Amino acid sequence: MKSLSLDEIEPLLTGQVDVRRRKDSLQPLRLPVAELGFYDPFNRWVGSCAAACRVRLSTTSRSLRLTATQRLLAQPAGDEQRGAYDLYVDGRLFGRSHGTGVAVINLESGTLEGDEAFAIDFQDLPAGEKVVELWLPQSATVSITGLELDDGASATSAADPRPRILFHGSSITHCMEAEGASNGWPAVAARLAGFDHLNLGWAGSCLLSGQAARIIRDTRADAIVLKLGINVFDGGQLRERTFPDSAHAMISIIRERHKTTPLVVASPIYSPGREDEGSLGGPSLVRMRQLLQDVVAARVAAGDAAIRYLDGLSLFGAADAHMLPDDLHPNTEGYRLMGERFNALTLSGDQPLIRA
Repeated sequence: MKSLSLDEIEPLLTGQVDVRRRKDSLQPLRLPVAELGFYDPFNRWVGSCAAACRVRLSTTSRSLRLTATQRLLAQPAGDEQRGAYDLYVDGRLFGRSHGTGVAVINLESGTLEGDEAFAIDFQDLPAGEKVVELWLPQSATVSITGLELDDGASATSAADPRPRILFHGSSITHCMEAEGASNGWPAVAARLAGFDHLNLGWAGSCLLSGQAARIIRDTRADAIVLKLGINVFDGGQLRERTFPDSAHAMISIIRERHKTTPLVVASPIYSPGREDEGSLGGPSLVRMRQLLQDVVAARVAAGDAAIRYLDGLSLFGAADAHMLPDDLHPNTEGYRLMGERFNALTLSGDQPLIRA
């Protein structure tokens, strides 16, 4: 087999905001490398997880081997297994594997158990030229150290001509709980519609922040989805007055460069125990939905014809609560359902957000 250099691997990476280049590795990040110090440690870690980050190439190779150092987030007992690598060939799922070598990190205790050295192999790929896309796990940080292909095989960057949707949101957009990154609801929706996507779901860290708004403002996108609310619920982090103000500020920053880009503001999905009562003076989820709808209505009235509101209950409502194992996060089936509904409501039909 032949090994690609880091210089040859870097142009094959997609789905990241930036790449941290070390002497012997490449780490795709969903935060700007130069601004990592601007974020709290938890936000920095979840933004470094590889949700929807992929290695995408056109190749004749019939095998692929990736080596890396990996830190996989510890998961509660009984949860669906995390850390899958999904391999797509010409847009279709070819295989899923968890590879060999697992280092598990516990963020609460700060402990790391296991060997960070990681490798994953896929064999018997179809013959001939094809587009291969390897999805890295959304619940791990991954620093790529090598990529090996068959001797004599071609390997070139495969440009993605599809329209790109940028999603920003909480853990329910990050989709840590899904079996693999390609099972997250943004990935499901984009795949059904035939679009590319960028996942800026930051678990626990969607705080209607100016920092997030700046990244979105400065990133290429043909459409933008802001899934807002749930992360500022606990502790009443934003109140009745500051919640809509923060939403307006975030949208205003994004609109500095994405002046007419189609933009969806989606409110929280159903969450038992949070619907009717707020936390420490903050609004309940029922009230958040109304406030976000009012924010969008105010911007439409001010002349923004490219913004729309989506009620989160239309993606996942009370009747779906059996797919919330922890009463907060959907399971893989729940995320699939959300993706299918988002596609039906927003990306297809008579008035799609964008056209392929």
